[in-house]
Formats: sequence, structure tokens, C-alpha cells
Amino acid sequence: MRILITFKNRNLEKAFIERYNQKSLSTIRIGFWLTIWLYAVFGFLDLHMMPVSYPAIWIIRFGIVIPIALISILLTYLRSLCNHMQGIVSFNSIIMGLGIISMIAVANESEPGFRYYYAGLLLVIMGICSLFRLRFFYSLFSSVVIILGYEFTAIFIQKISSIDSPNNQFLIFVSNNFFFISANVIGLMASYYLEYLMRVEFLQQEEIVDKHQNLNTLMNSMKVELRLAKHIQSQLFPGVCPYMKNVKIHSIYKPMEELGGDFYDYIRFVENNLIGIFISDVSGHGIPAALITSMLKTLNSMAGNNKFSPSAFLKYINLHIIGQIGDNFLTAAYILYDSETRIMKISRAGHPYPLLLRNREIIHLKSKGGIIGINQNIDFEERTIILEPEDKIILYTDGLIEEINPRRIQFEDYYFNEVLPSIMHKPIDEITMLSYQKLIEYKGDDRLSDDVCIVGLEIS
Repeated sequence: MRILITFKNRNLEKAFIERYNQKSLSTIRIGFWLTIWLYAVFGFLDLHMMPVSYPAIWIIRFGIVIPIALISILLTYLRSLCNHMQGIVSFNSIIMGLGIISMIAVANESEPGFRYYYAGLLLVIMGICSLFRLRFFYSLFSSVVIILGYEFTAIFIQKISSIDSPNNQFLIFVSNNFFFISANVIGLMASYYLEYLMRVEFLQQEEIVDKHQNLNTLMNSMKVELRLAKHIQSQLFPGVCPYMKNVKIHSIYKPMEELGGDFYDYIRFVENNLIGIFISDVSGHGIPAALITSMLKTLNSMAGNNKFSPSAFLKYINLHIIGQIGDNFLTAAYILYDSETRIMKISRAGHPYPLLLRNREIIHLKSKGGIIGINQNIDFEERTIILEPEDKIILYTDGLIEEINPRRIQFEDYYFNEVLPSIMHKPIDEITMLSYQKLIEYKGDDRLSDDVCIVGLEIS
């Protein structure tokens, strides 16, 4: 396993220490309060284990160690000392350990605590390597000072290290050191791996933060580009509805995303009595669909004489777009209207049937024609209809009728049976707007699952 106890990068090391200190504060405070409680409770044990020396031991216990721990708790609430918390805790750990060592030093050889109070040092080691959240080097320093303090006391004050010491005290010295030093080794290993894991977690979090920031930067850049692309795509659509004598035209387009695959266009002619309306729905959404709509705009402007015949117009688009759009395809419809003769020619390519609203009747203008972009040898049926005054034509994409409500029921039947019959007597601009509004009401919100495009034409 890689040794990872300090970071070579100073800024990274500083950031880790600050975060480590912040996250450790609550645990450190718990450690201090537990220390104070244990130090105080063990004072009652002094009466039995140290019946002769307990006055001096109580001075150490209640006059030195506990007050210093209380002061240290207060210091943990000073933000200015947060970066010095490891030193403060290390100092307290040493005081706690030396406090027990001092109790051993003042104990009388005849008192039980003379032999057994070293066990309190094991509790201190447990605190140093866990609750006090000391980093490895601070744990090592504190443990070494406490070990040296105990060895000095055992050798020069208790004098139990000599082989010739009475009552087999040498064996007590060996036994105490075996357990004490073993506890230090185990505790320091735990302290090391605890810090190691904390540093690994810190690096992972930093990596996540960096990736998140990079992702945010990328997302912001994409949003800017999408807004630009949306603006560019909006320029593909007609700015205003064309003016034509005795004809009123209105349209509405609502993409489900920044970029949509629905498209409509008004085909202009030199002859003022002619107007063409093209509507299409590209499979998919987003950037690929938007790029295909830009291709359609270009093809519309370059159709030449094909625009005089709806079937020829759709065949022209199919021949020029096939092989250029990958696995995508599109449906479309094109109508050509002559305001002098009121003759409308219409062809469709797999698109929803255009609607004729006449005398409160909804007529689906059916014609044969497959989708565009799959088969180059496909023909499109062309129908001719003579319109009458007050007739209305509605072209739409399937996003209008295929949306579902919270009960998973499509809008189609409700639209044709309820909505459209109730509004078909209104002007064409109100019909298109109300159609969309009723769709939103039916769905329950404006988060639609597909683009919606509606183009209407009304004969005066």
C-alpha cells in the first residue's frame, strides 16, 4: 500500500489539514468530555486503590488535568485556533498521560495502584489514536513522550526495573511494558491507517470537486452554445406570416428542448396569388434534428420549379436528403394554394393528415406517401381540393396529438372529439393558440415529451 501521510503539494496539504481539523472538532470535544468524566469518576477509585496517596493524586486529577481539559474544550470554539488544534490536543494527551504517570510516581509501594494504575495509560493511548483524532505524527510524538515518562518513572522513581527488585517487581515492569508498548504499537497503526484513509477520501473528494467544476464549466459552455444554436435555428423559421389577399395564416411552434426537430416554412413565389406551406417532423431531438432542419431550409430555397407541385417537391427533398441524415428520417406535408382559383394541392410523406374545417365538420385530408429519408424510389400522392370561403386548414406535427396526461391517455381523441369541435368556429389564430393551450391543460404542465408545431390557414 502506498505511504500517503503528507501531500507534497503544500496547498493540498493545507486544505487537507483545514478540513481535517474542521471535521474533527465535534469528536475532539466528545473525547475531552469523556476524559473529564473518566478522570473524575476514577477519583472514587483512588480512595480504595490509593488510600495513602489520594490527596496528592486528587490534586493531579482535579487541580491540573481536568482544568486543563476544560480550558481546551473552550479553545475548540475559537476559530482562530482551529489550525492549531492538533498541537492543543497533543499537549492535552501528554498532560493526561503524565497525570497518570505522576499518580504512579507519588503512590506508595504498599498501595494497589502502585502496580495497576499504569492501565490508565492504555485508556489514554486509546483516546490519542481514536477520539482525539490526532494525526499520525502527533499521535507518535504524544505516545513517545508518555512512554518515556512511564519508563523514567518505573526505572528511577518506582525502581521496579531491576532483576533483583523485591516481590518480583521486575516481572511487573516487564508485564506492564509488554501490554503498554503493544497497545501503543496497535494504536499508532490504527492512527496511521485512519489518517491514510482520511487522506484518500480527501483526494477522492477533491477529484470529484474538480470534475464537478469541469463539468459545470463544460455545461455552461454547452448552454451558451445551445443558446446560440437556438438563436440560429430560430432564424430558419419564418419571421412573420405572409400576407395574402383573402387568406389568413397563423403558426405556433414550441420545441421540447433548446433545439427542436419540428420545422415549418412558407414557400414564396413570384406570383402573388401562390403560397406554399411546408411542415415536417424530424425523428429525434436536439442538435442532430436541428441540423437536419437547416438542411430542409436550404433545400426549400433551392427547390426551383419543384415547388409548383407538392408531390414533386416532397420527392425532390427525399432524393436530396437520403443518405445525408444517418439513421434519421422525417415526415412532412406540403400544400400549395392559389388564392385566385382557391385551388389547394396537397401531398404528405408519412405525416399526420392535414385537417379541413368546413361547416363545423372536421375532414382528414388523406393521401398516400411514405416517410422521407429511407427509400429513394418512393412516390407521393397529390390531391387537389377547391376551398370555400371560411374554410380552415390545419397542419400539425404528432407532438400535438400524441401527448399523454397523468392517466396515460393520449390527447388525440380528446382533441378531435372535444377541443377542436368547440373552437373550430373561431378565427384561425385563436384555433392554433387554443389548441396548444388545451394541450398544456390536458398534460398538466408545459413539460412536453415532443415538439409541437401547428400551422393554420383560413380562407376569407
